[in-house]
Amino acid sequence: MSSSPASPPPSSPSSRRPAVRLVELDGLRGLAAVVVLIHHVLETVPALAEVGARPGVVPAGTFNRILTQSPLHLLWAGHEAVLIFFVLSGVALTYPVARRHAQGRRFDWVDYAPRRFVRLWLPAAASTTFAVIAMLLIPRSTNPVLGHWMTVTHPTGLGARQMLMEYLLIPKHAYRNTVLWSLHAEAIFSFVLPLMILGVALCARWRISWLPVAAALAVPVITASPGSGSYLPVFTVGAVMGWAWGHDPAPVPERPRPWATAQALVCLVLITLAWWPGMESHTAQRVANAVTLAAAAYLVHLVVRAGALRGLLRSRTVQYLGLMSFSLYLVHEPVVVSLRLLTQSISPWWLLILAPLVSAPLTWLFQRYIEAPSHRLARRTGALASARFTQWSERRRAGRRVSRAGGV
Repeated sequence: MSSSPASPPPSSPSSRRPAVRLVELDGLRGLAAVVVLIHHVLETVPALAEVGARPGVVPAGTFNRILTQSPLHLLWAGHEAVLIFFVLSGVALTYPVARRHAQGRRFDWVDYAPRRFVRLWLPAAASTTFAVIAMLLIPRSTNPVLGHWMTVTHPTGLGARQMLMEYLLIPKHAYRNTVLWSLHAEAIFSFVLPLMILGVALCARWRISWLPVAAALAVPVITASPGSGSYLPVFTVGAVMGWAWGHDPAPVPERPRPWATAQALVCLVLITLAWWPGMESHTAQRVANAVTLAAAAYLVHLVVRAGALRGLLRSRTVQYLGLMSFSLYLVHEPVVVSLRLLTQSISPWWLLILAPLVSAPLTWLFQRYIEAPSHRLARRTGALASARFTQWSERRRAGRRVSRAGGV
């Protein structure tokens, strides 16, 4: 990998240039987290809970159908927002590796492994604990009036074996805080990242980077599910982009392209294609799932490479949402469920106001006292592991030199 012609020589000016932080992606992540929050709020509406994240299901009521079967679905396209999360993760994990490769420096995988484990596991464990505490304080209900999402997706039991599996991020689904299924996919991708980067790097060297992207887009067409293979195809698209951008000394243009935002808006509309009227058939859903993934990936590309939506994504409010996005993602669902259980006597639509108001301070507390400290601990853990490994390697080499000298 270090001999790839795509990387500049270590002495070149571009190799000394610091990595460009892709701040627009932070803003995009923040907006996606808000969409997931709205998605779960609307899932407390029984008619919309029947729709869930399953395109092709048509709810009762004209307003509900408009909200579901039109581009307005973008406002609560939770599953599609998670696809964007996965593309962003592919970029975020690959980009720093590519930057070091472009500079002729080796990436420290010994530092990466424990750092990534702590970074994912501690917030996930805290989120699970928060969900359990919420369940104990406000017991969940099997009242069918609450709808499918409240009663079926959120069971009442707290089995010890199930809880252990949740803390280890083992199950794909059936979490007490259901958003953690996506961290299960994140953990798998984090584990296979070295192999993923090797494949992406070889494709870049052979000038066939289009191949893994085409393969990823073919998965939903072949399998009728964008999530086959634990969403690895979605991460792959982000990894291809992250590898290319890491080797570009200026991946972000100084000024947005005049056509970029218009194309980004088209992508946002196309992300909802699977929900449009006439797309209910099995074949149409296969094609629509591929279009959704392509639109999500191209949106990320436009945001970085063409400056699409730059004013919005770099605004102070949206950047703050980006800072809080991971904590909001981990905190909001127990809040939504608990609030609905406490407000059964009123319309669930009130949660569009109540859930953000209650989630905001809890998100800040989680970010301040869980996420940020776990991030610092992850850096220290990775640095310590790397230092210990370096010491062990040096002692081993010294021992070999002594052995060879003694043999002589």
